Parts: sequence; C-alpha cells; structure tokens
Amino acid sequence: MATINSLMKHLRANGIHISGSTQKRKLRKIGYYHGYKGYRFAKSSSNRLPLSDFNQIVALHDFDMRVKALLYERIMTVETALKNRVLEAVLDHSGSEHFDVIYKKSLTAYRCTGKHHKNAKEAKNAYKNEWTNRLSLRKEIDRLIADNHNTRAVVRHFRDKDEDVPIWALFEIMTLGNFGAFYSCLHDDVKSTICDDLHMPKGNFDPPVILKRMIFAFKDLRNAMAHNSIILDVRFKTGRISKSVGELLKFEMGTIDVDFDEITDYVLLITYLMARLQFTKTECRQLIQGYREIVERYRGLLPYSIYSQFIGTQTRSKLNAAEAFIKTL
Repeated sequence: MATINSLMKHLRANGIHISGSTQKRKLRKIGYYHGYKGYRFAKSSSNRLPLSDFNQIVALHDFDMRVKALLYERIMTVETALKNRVLEAVLDHSGSEHFDVIYKKSLTAYRCTGKHHKNAKEAKNAYKNEWTNRLSLRKEIDRLIADNHNTRAVVRHFRDKDEDVPIWALFEIMTLGNFGAFYSCLHDDVKSTICDDLHMPKGNFDPPVILKRMIFAFKDLRNAMAHNSIILDVRFKTGRISKSVGELLKFEMGTIDVDFDEITDYVLLITYLMARLQFTKTECRQLIQGYREIVERYRGLLPYSIYSQFIGTQTRSKLNAAEAFIKTL
C-alpha cells in the first residue's frame, strides 16, 4: 500500500498542487481513493475535472458532505412518512394487518391491467408481468423475514410468539427498493387513495404511476446516502428517470425543466414530497434555504469550470420557484 508521501507525490505528478503538513492531514482525512479518485471526475470517469490544487478537492469533498448532511435527516423522515401513508391505505383496504390477507386483497395490481391496455395482447403481457412481480414480492418478503428473524427484535418478537409478522413490522425491515416493489403491486384503488391523500394533481397526469417513479428515483439517492457515496454529480442514478416526474414537478412548482441530471432536481423532489406529506412550510423552506446557502458558499470557493459541472445555471430560478411553491401550501 502506498504511503501518504508517495500519494502526495503521485498527485503532484498528475498536476495537483499539494504540499505541507496541513494538506497531508486533509488527504488522510478524506482518503486518496474515496477522496481524490472519487472527486477527480463528474458523472463518469471520462469527464475529468480541471483540478489544479488539492484545496479544490477538499472543497468538493466538503461541498458533497454538507449537501448530504442537509438531506440525510429529511430523506429518512420522508421515507418513514411515505411508508406510513401507504400502510394506512393498505390496512383500510384489506381490513387486516396480516400479509397473506393483504396479498390476496390489496397486492393485486395484475387485476387492473385490462383498463390500462386496450390491445388484448398488451393487456395479456401486462397481466403476466404484474403476476410475476407479485410472486417476486412474496419471495422477497419471505427472504426479509428469514434474514432478520435473528437480528431484528421487531421480527424476533413475533417468531418467538409463533405469530405471523404483521405488515407494519415488515415495513420496518423493508428497504426503499422493497417498498417501491410493494407499492407497485398494489391495486389501483389503493394507489389512488394514497395519491388523493397526498393531493397529487390529476388532469394530464397519472399520479399512481408518477408516485411509483418518484419512489424509485428517491431510492437511488437514499441508498447513496446510506453508503456515504458521492452524490454531488448524481452518479448514483441507476437508470433514466421518467420525464413524467419532471413534468409534474415543473407543473406543480412552476419551475423550468427538471431532468435529474443534477442534485438540485433531487432537492426539488424531496421538497415536493415533504410538501405533499404535510411537512410545515418552515420545514420545507429550511431545506431550500439551507441548500441555497451551501451552493452560494461553494460557488465562491470553486473555479467556475469545476463548480458548473455540478450546479447548473438555472439553479437559482429553480430554488426561487420552489420557495414560491412553498408559499402556496
């Protein structure tokens, strides 16, 4: 393994000015592999940043960490609040907290495929896909119980009492990906109840579908946060996010295009979910103001050629639109 001095020498050989005990301590703190190697590019390794000084790397690291610190608690709280809304709707629809009953009554999206597809062949294929997704969900729930019955008290308690694990306890051990799959399998009536409860707009939008896509977009960011991965350049995205999500945010917030190619758009998504989950105006405003302060701070600390790789030219107008949206709540 290379020594810290040899790593500093390697950085200098790659055009990064670094010297002295202070910068040596900072390199030790942020790490060469997680620090320099992670921050030397934006989005993909082929898009190298024009770095010339180690202080720029430190600033990028601090920028990323401050954004994560701002978002972390809010992401966890939004996840919990969203799960609770879904749980309420499922309990009301199924009349039971037992998964087997919910599986038969409420996790029945496959029964709704006919009204979404006029073409008989498409409807048949959609039916098969939804049925397969439902079976996969059941396997995943069984796996969650098997993986957690010794380590999680909320599962162990019901195992030891020889009782089925209730749905609320399953929600405690679900990942956001599991939760997204669960929501996807719900009957249209349950999804509509949830979206109505959140006061999501209808008209030209399909709220149940858009909420599902929001959950999976949100999941990617949440997972990156959980693993302390770099989020500033949204490299955590696992796939293309449907345009319908951005179009709804644009419609609701009165902002310009939202395509989730920058972290600002995820801040808008979190703000929107907070608003629809009835967080206070103050809580929503604090997120926008906190993000604005961080962005402005590092706009002054980083060369524009680096800063602009992460923060778009429309960021201010997007944040202004978000604040105007909050005032209407």
